[in-house]
Amino acid sequence: VKSGELQVPRVKYVIWSGDCSYVALLSKHGIVIANRNLEQQSTISETVRVKSGAWDSTNQIFFYTTLNHIKYCLPNGDSGIIRTLDVPVYVTKVDKDNLYCLDRECKTRKMKIESTEALFKMALDNKQYGDVMRMVHHSRLCGQAIIAYLQQKGFPEVALHFVRDPKTRFRLALACGNIEVAMETVDKLGEDESMHQLAMDCWQQLGIEALRQGNHQVVEKAAQMTKDFDRLSFLYLITGNRKKLGKMLKIAEIRQDVMSRFHNTLYLGDVKERVAILESAGQTYLAYLTAITHGLEEEAERIKALLEAANLDVPEVPAGAKLLQPPTPIIRTLDGSEKDLGVKEEDANVNWPQLVVPKSAFEGSLADTADAFAAGDEDFGEPAGGAWGDDDLMLDDDMPGDGGGAAAEPAAGGGGGWDEDLDF
Repeated sequence: VKSGELQVPRVKYVIWSGDCSYVALLSKHGIVIANRNLEQQSTISETVRVKSGAWDSTNQIFFYTTLNHIKYCLPNGDSGIIRTLDVPVYVTKVDKDNLYCLDRECKTRKMKIESTEALFKMALDNKQYGDVMRMVHHSRLCGQAIIAYLQQKGFPEVALHFVRDPKTRFRLALACGNIEVAMETVDKLGEDESMHQLAMDCWQQLGIEALRQGNHQVVEKAAQMTKDFDRLSFLYLITGNRKKLGKMLKIAEIRQDVMSRFHNTLYLGDVKERVAILESAGQTYLAYLTAITHGLEEEAERIKALLEAANLDVPEVPAGAKLLQPPTPIIRTLDGSEKDLGVKEEDANVNWPQLVVPKSAFEGSLADTADAFAAGDEDFGEPAGGAWGDDDLMLDDDMPGDGGGAAAEPAAGGGGGWDEDLDF
């Protein structure tokens, strides 16, 4: 009876798992993993000769040896290095953390192996999240390789538990949409003056992610830290915060930024200030037209007199001229500074409706356990989400205008082990 068919070139060994659910087909430089119906699951290629292999007691991890390494592979294609070898060995059995093998003298040897990484990947693939979190909290899994693996599999929030480097931690926090952890990390970066430019870049990235989620309070903080005044002005415009728009106008005056002043007067609908800016910039014609169109008769007459005194033509007002006023926001987002204006405390600090970041299967486990990074008595300041006061606007006169890959195998060929003719 023909149960299945699979094309594999030059198979040397066929090794079934204990429950016959998987089979490993070993060739000179490769391994093919298939199920009991000979449906191919994964393929592993090696640059040197594959010596031997065996399934472990779980029947889901295949351990094999090459000239200089003991390695593992899973049916889903994940693989890695367990340890290096001084001399080639031939695996006969794997039981938990014990590997039994034969050496060149045909003597039986028992070797201790560390298979936590393989078990971790297997548990993650089988969605055994309880086992995953247990290994996260009690094992020494670390390194760029495991971090990159977790990101690739879509679990950056788990990788956060392995990372102490602030730059990597910030990148992972953004990947899983964790604004709070990203805020803590970028604050930590900002404490080091040598990382000032990096901190500014991180603030900018944080602002983009916060805007995607609808957290305009973090967007505001990020723009303040990077001194992105144009973004701040536009943010206050669309949130209807005229009080802070007025402060942005004062900041533009201090910075002597004519274009920023003009934009803020447009956002505020402050026609008188707009006329003054145009006049000071030498745009007398525009200043006159703006004043006469918006009904500022006194300003218009004064500017008209200046034009006539300079023997310049007084421009005619177009018949279809219309007032240029910013639209009134339908819903305003309030902040704590408006509580003294009669706003109820529960109505203050109102954020936009925020994008719902889907929770992963690890959300509960992560919430119940102290963060590994915080375990080092690190204090990152206040969490994200609160409103910022007026001090953050910095109204000062001197305001500025800021792989742990596996080791490579040796070249193919090279003896050091039994020859092909000495097959068992």
